[in-house]
Amino acid sequence: MNKFAFLTASAALVGAGAYAAAPAKKAASPPPPIATYWMDVATQSGMGMGMSGGGAKPDMSQIMAMMNGGGAPMHMLDLRLASKERPAAAPQADHLIPPGLQMGASLPLLTPVREQAAPQAPGMPTQFQRPKGRMLIYWGCGEHAGAGQPTVIDFSKMEPGKVPPGMAAMASMAHVQSGPHSAPGFGRWPNEKDSRQVPVSGSLLGGHKVEANYAPPIAFNLGAGQDFMPGLGLHEAGALPSGASRLAWQPASNATGYALAMFGANGDGDVVMWSSAKSAQMPAMDYLAPSEVRRLVASGAALPPSASECVLPTEVAAASPTGMVMMIGYGPEADFTDNPKAPKWATKVRYKTTASLMRGLGGMGGYAGNEAAQRPQQAEPQQQQQKKKRRGLGLGDLLGVVPH
Repeated sequence: MNKFAFLTASAALVGAGAYAAAPAKKAASPPPPIATYWMDVATQSGMGMGMSGGGAKPDMSQIMAMMNGGGAPMHMLDLRLASKERPAAAPQADHLIPPGLQMGASLPLLTPVREQAAPQAPGMPTQFQRPKGRMLIYWGCGEHAGAGQPTVIDFSKMEPGKVPPGMAAMASMAHVQSGPHSAPGFGRWPNEKDSRQVPVSGSLLGGHKVEANYAPPIAFNLGAGQDFMPGLGLHEAGALPSGASRLAWQPASNATGYALAMFGANGDGDVVMWSSAKSAQMPAMDYLAPSEVRRLVASGAALPPSASECVLPTEVAAASPTGMVMMIGYGPEADFTDNPKAPKWATKVRYKTTASLMRGLGGMGGYAGNEAAQRPQQAEPQQQQQKKKRRGLGLGDLLGVVPH
């Protein structure tokens, strides 16, 4: 999914007290730190694990297990150091890690050769091939979809450079805070020098230090409740007589809330989208501050941390017999600084746990890789082949939306 940056607005009331007594002197705000360090800590379960670099490729039986939400969770880190100071020599920075992480003494924070391009605003490209079919948008947990559903978007009526109102309404209204992507002094891990997979048994607990020739020394300690979040174990828990599908998971003790989304299709060429929110909007599958998650839970845009199940409505299951289900468990944050009143550095550690599965596979979850390789390919009736051509959205398309 796209990340939607939130714009903060500030205005000073000029002249409000021009004719009144002079106001009391306000305390000065602390100066911004020289360096900021962002440490994003993620756990990923189900579909998409092991399908990018950093480890052995899964076999067919493992892929089928992951498609059903199984398999051991994968741990990931994204480290970014941003400093106002430029290095006098070649940039050098390292994150000294605790032994429990099982990745050696340190992780190198490499300065990119080229700065990353600024993300483009979401929208339809000015030149695009108009897709066929429709998009059907549903929302909410429950046996049946609520009134006014689905929102229908006819692809044949889409205009270049314009986003249909129904699709724009699905944009998450969450306030997403993005970490730094460039600075006079900047370093990041993973990078082209070191992109190792984080061991599944590795732990972040213990002392951490960041040393660089363009930033002041940074040191902080991660204690109880500040390790990788557990996997969610997202799975299909059976269908109701109406055809609605139960999606269940194991709640994480330190989760602040949850959100789910599904992307699917049917034989008529319709694209089907659904979210667990109480209104027509897609969840932000990204790190969110605990205060922001509390706001979303209160408004019904996210599920509370006590939730362990969401029922996919009958109408959604019928409109898309199979689909990619994505889920996120929003996690806590930990903030550190050397001096709150006049900081030289500030560190933010953010947590999330995500999961995904292909629902509607039925007995395919136990399908062994060797059996798949040995089973002879049989010719399909021409009618079935034509029906496949009409789908418009395949498994490869759905894999592109798996959260990381």
